[in-house]
Amino acid sequence: MSTEDAAASQRAAALAHYATAQQLEQAGQMREALEHYIAVVRLDPSHAEVAQHAAELAYHYRGKDEAVALLEAAATARPTDFRPVMALIRFLSTYGAGDSTSKSRAQQLLLDLPKRFPQQAEVISFVVLQHLSQNRRTDAVQTLEKASSLAVADPAWWLALGRVAQEVWPLAQTELREEHTRRVNVFFERALKQSPTGSAGDAVKLDVAQYYVLTNQLEIAKVLCADLVAKTGNLQARKLLFRLLQADGAKDEALAELEKIVQAVPADVEQRRLLAQAYQEREEWAKAFPHLEAAIQIGGGDASDYQSLGQLLLQSQLYDRLIELCARTLQLFPDNPIFHIHQAFALRSLQRWDKAIAAMERAASLAETGQAELVNHRFYFQFGLILERGGKPEKAAQMFEKAITLTPKDEIEDASTTMNYLGYLWLDQGIHLDKAGELIRKANELQPGNPAYIDSLGWWYYKKGDYAHALIELERALSLMKSLEADDAEILEHIAQTHLKLGDKAKAREMFQRARDLGPSDPRVRQRIEKGLNELN
Repeated sequence: MSTEDAAASQRAAALAHYATAQQLEQAGQMREALEHYIAVVRLDPSHAEVAQHAAELAYHYRGKDEAVALLEAAATARPTDFRPVMALIRFLSTYGAGDSTSKSRAQQLLLDLPKRFPQQAEVISFVVLQHLSQNRRTDAVQTLEKASSLAVADPAWWLALGRVAQEVWPLAQTELREEHTRRVNVFFERALKQSPTGSAGDAVKLDVAQYYVLTNQLEIAKVLCADLVAKTGNLQARKLLFRLLQADGAKDEALAELEKIVQAVPADVEQRRLLAQAYQEREEWAKAFPHLEAAIQIGGGDASDYQSLGQLLLQSQLYDRLIELCARTLQLFPDNPIFHIHQAFALRSLQRWDKAIAAMERAASLAETGQAELVNHRFYFQFGLILERGGKPEKAAQMFEKAITLTPKDEIEDASTTMNYLGYLWLDQGIHLDKAGELIRKANELQPGNPAYIDSLGWWYYKKGDYAHALIELERALSLMKSLEADDAEILEHIAQTHLKLGDKAKAREMFQRARDLGPSDPRVRQRIEKGLNELN
């Protein structure tokens, strides 16, 4: 039989003994299992973990001497392998702590180990940590310093030493942080110098960059990552650079890197979500939603994900797309009222009032029986808006009254908005004028100086026939407007109507024309303006 065949036969026999030992141990037959573990160690002593486990069992069932003899034999059988020696040192340190002979033997083995295997990073790390665990810091420092003086060209060696160096010189000690950081950095700097070209070198540089990040040396990490990205386009380095730029407040640069990451790995759900979030923070809703949509399609999504997607479509004013999404979400989550609300808002924006009202009614019915927190004052205010624009002012008023009742005391802006809206609705209908006046005056008390509320107050005076006071308030509202937009045409129309009542036709015509030139979007306002101009002409 050849040497190779003999070695293969030994390995096969060792494996068979190991399988048997495992079965016996699981069955609780520890003594029988021990025999087979010992056979494994004799046939193949390279498995230090098996040797140590066998020694522990031997210690319990046959005594310490036999356990030590087993590990000594394994170490002798493999003189070029450091692992059996490490297993012996661990055993002596654990089970011979009170025995001076065992302690001395473990100490001697520990001192000899780096001499026998001077360029094994695993050995140096083991020896250093053993010294530290036994409060021999000076020995740990000496071992590490001696190893660091070697001319080793392997960057993995320096990375391993750098990791154990952080145990010798902890970076969490504030008063010694600067000195310790300087000493530990040396190992990572040497790893960088020894890094090869190509992907293997990129991995080393990335490991070093991550060390700098974890030790809060962010500027060095950023420079290293930026250089790596510029030269190789390394994806992991780009991801790290993105986080560093984001932490540094460089939002534009961070976004540019994130866009490149998503371009490189479009199926990465986490990066897609991060990009969607970045666009949301910039209020670029139309750019955000495709990435959140892609993330959901690739990795799946729950109700909150679909809710966020619907909100993005709403903010992007992509109402047809939102209706398409709602067709799906209402199948996936038929009992969730939020998706009926989304549907209602999209339909409202497309002026499909009857369908929008029906969707809000379904939302209210579902929420009141399952998610009552959704039918709050804001819900009823929005419901009132849809009903009012859908030609149902009486029901709209009921919703606004509910909203006022449910509005918390500290929500001053919401309260005043709803009071003003309901008051103005009644003015528009010509009913409940006194109650309308109370609501509008209360809105002005809560938020004085609001042009919209002052306009309502002026219009209330108009409806009461007090045109002089109406003009004062309406012109005060106009004076508070910094600039006029299309929806502000109604204030000018109100002033024009008031001038008409006071007999000043020239001023009325001027105000009607200014209102018309703003191009109001509300057809009802446009009609009143044209009617006023026609009457004057």
